[in-house]
Amino acid sequence: MAKWLVIPLGAAGLAFGAWYGLHMLSAVNGTLGASCDEAARFVRAAELPAGTHERQCTRGQWMSTSYELDFHAPREATDAWLRTSYPDMELTHDCEAADACATPRPSPVPYTDKDGHRLADVVDVELSYEGEGVTRVRISGATM
Repeated sequence: MAKWLVIPLGAAGLAFGAWYGLHMLSAVNGTLGASCDEAARFVRAAELPAGTHERQCTRGQWMSTSYELDFHAPREATDAWLRTSYPDMELTHDCEAADACATPRPSPVPYTDKDGHRLADVVDVELSYEGEGVTRVRISGATM
């Protein structure tokens, strides 16, 4: 009778261990799914611009916390959103994998938001201009 109890409990334990291991590996690789609103807050950006689509946001944590936003939006809305989010940012067109890029200095200086959540110390912005007035925006941020 006891062996019929051991088999399901063992299988459940193995399944939980596999799930936990994959979850931890995703955290280390920075591929855990995340809310894009949470990711935008982390990188100190304004609420995402109107008309965003194909949103994909991830987070990771090992020795630091990181978030990445990846979305498409109308070019005019993106430009206004970037000016609001990072008013002192200067884009350069000398980028390796994008049409324009920047490393804005996040402000304000506090390390946490009003709720005590940690914010990014370093932010990287990459813009790829696609057809029909659409911009692909990739922003990554991390703590140091």
